[in-house]
Amino acid sequence: MRRLLVLSMTLTCLGGCSCKGTPGQRSSSNDATPTPQQARESPLVVEAPPPEPTAFDKATQLHTQGRRSGEVGNFQEALKHFQAARELAPEWPLPVYDSGYTYLLMGDTAQALPLYEQVDKLAPQGFSDTKRVLTCLRLEKAGRVPEGTFRKFIDVMQLRDVEELERQLEALTKAAPRFYPAWHELIGFAKDQNERLRRLEKTLTLAPDAMTQGELLVHKAILLRQLGKEEEAHKLLQSLVDDPQSLPSTVNDAREALSIKLAPGPVAAPVP
Repeated sequence: MRRLLVLSMTLTCLGGCSCKGTPGQRSSSNDATPTPQQARESPLVVEAPPPEPTAFDKATQLHTQGRRSGEVGNFQEALKHFQAARELAPEWPLPVYDSGYTYLLMGDTAQALPLYEQVDKLAPQGFSDTKRVLTCLRLEKAGRVPEGTFRKFIDVMQLRDVEELERQLEALTKAAPRFYPAWHELIGFAKDQNERLRRLEKTLTLAPDAMTQGELLVHKAILLRQLGKEEEAHKLLQSLVDDPQSLPSTVNDAREALSIKLAPGPVAAPVP
């Protein structure tokens, strides 16, 4: 009986029933079967296969995997991914940089130093904080800064408590008086512009790397403006823009500072 019922329903549909409308109603033109002429004139649409990933695409994926491994402390696995990414994209500095940083986290400055040197060659105009790290590691290698100072600095800069951060930075300046990154960070803890300027000048005497020096000089010009020394500040900024030895980042920062007009307000007391 069930088989006869199914057969009856099938014959009914074949006799003119439309699933798109009421019984006996013709389907719309979109649902109708095309004529042979329409089939010949209609272009054949074929979906193109997805493009094959490039070497750089693969390098990017490997680099991302390396960072994920590093974030959970799996440094050896991270280094393998970074190395594979470097082989696929040898001119890309980021995997090299992250390899050096991973060795720093592992406390292996001997392996980190040549990697940062390689990054500096790939990006001589500056890449992240490479120039600062490279200068500090060379100071450690030369014995002018205690070994492991930069690794300690990384840990200190992770502190969330502001007072503890200041204490630890001051401790670094005492343990390593020539370690300029700690002095640089302490500028922001000064109570007023005069104290900031004194700390800034102190940092400049420690022969920082080119990028840090540019940042300090732009900062100095801003402080001079705040202290009412507009002409001196303008000359300093313009000299940074005109100096062919200035890094592009320094020139951009100096130009931006020149374009900003100092808001009117009380002038701080001059530095004694």
